[in-house]
Amino acid sequence: MNEKSLIEALVSSVGDLPTQVDVIGLQRFSLDDLQRRTKRFLSLVGDKERRSLDRGDWIEQNDHTVVHLPQGAYAIFYHASGAMKYVSGLAPMETLFERVESRAFLTKMVNDATQKLSIHEWASPNNTIIFEHLWQMKAQAADRQGTVSEPVLCRIVGAYRHYVGSIPVLGGASVAVKLAGNGALDAMSVHVRASASETIDKAKIRNPETAARQVAVQLSSLLGHSKDSLPRDVIESQTMQFGYLDLGKRKSQRLLAPAYVAQIILRHKQERQAYRFAVSASEKSYLPLDQGGHEALPTLSRSAHALHVSQFVGA
Repeated sequence: MNEKSLIEALVSSVGDLPTQVDVIGLQRFSLDDLQRRTKRFLSLVGDKERRSLDRGDWIEQNDHTVVHLPQGAYAIFYHASGAMKYVSGLAPMETLFERVESRAFLTKMVNDATQKLSIHEWASPNNTIIFEHLWQMKAQAADRQGTVSEPVLCRIVGAYRHYVGSIPVLGGASVAVKLAGNGALDAMSVHVRASASETIDKAKIRNPETAARQVAVQLSSLLGHSKDSLPRDVIESQTMQFGYLDLGKRKSQRLLAPAYVAQIILRHKQERQAYRFAVSASEKSYLPLDQGGHEALPTLSRSAHALHVSQFVGA
């Protein structure tokens, strides 16, 4: 695939676009606010699991606070973003599924669990949290003679996406719920930015072809082909999405602004690498995105993933 084909493929994957979107202000929480939110989070988990999580050792660290809970469980909340995570303390091979169920059955299981966990409580008014993907974690063994056992389903993970109106908030999963075989909650994370119901600006949306060209330039630079065409037959897949951009759980953020997020997967012999590029979707830049092209291509094992975020530089 040459550079022109890559750009065309990225643009074709975007879909319909609005002409402009709101730039939305976000709530800023004090440490006391974050502690109250985390206590509410643990209360919802405790109600679903029928266990008391109201007592724990709260240990404040530089950028996050850890809550050590009974029976090996713990929770974490991040000071910059307000993201929260709960881990039950179950051993990895404890409470497995009795059989590999259908995807429809497992999807219903995680949706029923998230309803009990009231995940929609974390979305601001006029925002929604929508199911996006189901992951299945399986294990399989083989003896010395090479006889392979049937796969065992260990855990399922339901991933959910935060939407502001019809526009997704791109980044990691907004909510992720990991269930064990009996439906018990093994782990859960919530990373939903709370809006302040304030429109900061109206952002005019930039042509996706311009963004795709910037992504191609950044990719070529990373691969050491800035003066040549992209190498052929190394791009396995490419997609580009439009939405609001979340900067991650360890970064503070005062607003939601539109961006294009492209993911490009490269394969060469036995190595597979994935790069993610975030570029501004508006004529005016609102977010402090990192400059692209400064990182060397890392050496990765097969199926490993690298993350690179680049800045859109437009006229």
